[in-house]
Amino acid sequence: MVKDHVEEALELFRSGYHCSQAVLSVFAEEYGLPAETASKIASGFGGGLAGYGRTCGALTAAMIVVGLRYGNANSADREAAALCREKTRGLIENFEKTHGTSNCNELVGFDRSHMEGAELMEKLPHFHTVCPKFLETVIIYLEEEL
Repeated sequence: MVKDHVEEALELFRSGYHCSQAVLSVFAEEYGLPAETASKIASGFGGGLAGYGRTCGALTAAMIVVGLRYGNANSADREAAALCREKTRGLIENFEKTHGTSNCNELVGFDRSHMEGAELMEKLPHFHTVCPKFLETVIIYLEEEL
């Protein structure tokens, strides 16, 4: 049975994981990284880099997945570094072409950088409405490029 990365990531996202955690976690074990470790690694990227509303967490997690697949393990492997950069740039270009930006605040439609606690939780239904399409975009790209 083929793994449904999109559905699995959306399920994680709906259950309370950040977008970044959901994306990285569904690919991690395929590249030798335990899902729990992946979730920890990605936890700071959610909400557009630590909740500042900068680069979309789903996109940054997808960049990590590209690195797991194509990244260089040493500085001498210039070919791998070049391929990883090419694939990462393609991911970013595809995302920005599809959504107009990679900035979380612009994607969700408001500045979330100073929101915390109850104010942020009040916005949760909005995130669950708009963010799934960003997860889908990066996961479909990864499935096609990996």
